[in-house]
Amino acid sequence: RKSKLSMRNKIITIYFLIFFLIVLLLGYFFLYNIYGSEVRKSSANLFADPESEMTIEVIPVNALGSKAVFRTSSAEFEIVEGSDLIEVKSENKQDGILQIRSKGAIGIVGIKIKSEHSLLPEYIQIGILPRTV
Repeated sequence: RKSKLSMRNKIITIYFLIFFLIVLLLGYFFLYNIYGSEVRKSSANLFADPESEMTIEVIPVNALGSKAVFRTSSAEFEIVEGSDLIEVKSENKQDGILQIRSKGAIGIVGIKIKSEHSLLPEYIQIGILPRTV
């Protein structure tokens, strides 16, 4: 009687370990592993106002299409067009974050972003719109 109970506990423990290992593997491949990157802007446009700011962030994307858990994506930012229209407030290449501020002029700014997890560089255009009352 005691050996059957002990054998059942061992089988339950083995099944639990197998289940736990499968959950860990699925979590790694679907939630933690990075399959690409996405560029997100804090707002659609800047305004011709020295107080107008924008944050551009490179987000690592997992298999489910959301932000990869506990991961960041390093990126390099190059201002290709309109560098005289903005000033770089801060740049964190390690975390893939760029903060820019308008200098008060109207125009278009083009930024090329090369992410650690993307095959090709991404190009975004930001319009600097006239001040509204």
